[in-house]
Amino acid sequence: MKGKGATPMHQNKTDTLDLLREKIRRMEAPQPTSAERLPTGFAAIDTHLDGGLARGGVHEVFSAGRDSVFSSRSAAFVAHVLARTTGPVIWVSEDYPDLSAPGIRQSGLNPGRLLCVTTRKGGLEALCEDVLNERGVCALVADIRTPLTLTQSRRLVLAASRSHVSGFLLCRTAGAQNNPPASASMTRWRIGGSPSTLRTDLPSLSPVAGAERWAVELLRHRGGPGGTWIITPTRHDPTYSFPVAAPLADRATPETAAIPFTHRPGALRA
Repeated sequence: MKGKGATPMHQNKTDTLDLLREKIRRMEAPQPTSAERLPTGFAAIDTHLDGGLARGGVHEVFSAGRDSVFSSRSAAFVAHVLARTTGPVIWVSEDYPDLSAPGIRQSGLNPGRLLCVTTRKGGLEALCEDVLNERGVCALVADIRTPLTLTQSRRLVLAASRSHVSGFLLCRTAGAQNNPPASASMTRWRIGGSPSTLRTDLPSLSPVAGAERWAVELLRHRGGPGGTWIITPTRHDPTYSFPVAAPLADRATPETAAIPFTHRPGALRA
């Protein structure tokens, strides 16, 4: 007759959650739950959303074009939103969490607030639900490689509504951006690049490209209509560049060849 002790898988899950709870307790206090909106920091979008994204909801963010592989702009958009909050942010994935402190700082988010967690293959949805059930967490950011089913998304939505923890799903799946599956998420976004304006005020022989611009599409909004905006993201640390799905990323230059992290694709990198 077998004993009734915890299975190794269950024990590992329990240990991980206990470790997360301990780290959360040591971090700064979470955002007061009385604030019902998460401002995006972009006035036109916040006006459309009556103040920002609904706190305690689940929001999907897709990237357009080449960036659908790296999700750089999507991750930067989410980091830009979370920079206006306080409390722990749990960033989870089934792969190495390819984030960089300079890239995160550039979006205004303090890297010290991040707790990065990886899980076994097939365990991401369960981990997301566990994190969303944890009071005291500001937000969950999940690097999703396989689209969630409608039932799975409903479970996350219910968990977020109970705890008032906000969830952001970065959807990297190739092809899903054009034909995404059904979801119970509060909002669904698509972030892409937009041509920069030319600057002619500089002492050069020809015009040069101005600041980076994003095309932001609100594809689905349970509280109202969608919308489209062209925005210029704020850069909080101009010392660092923030390449997005660079087509020449595999061609190292003498200056970058000695820096191994430069060539690894990721959601936020410098």
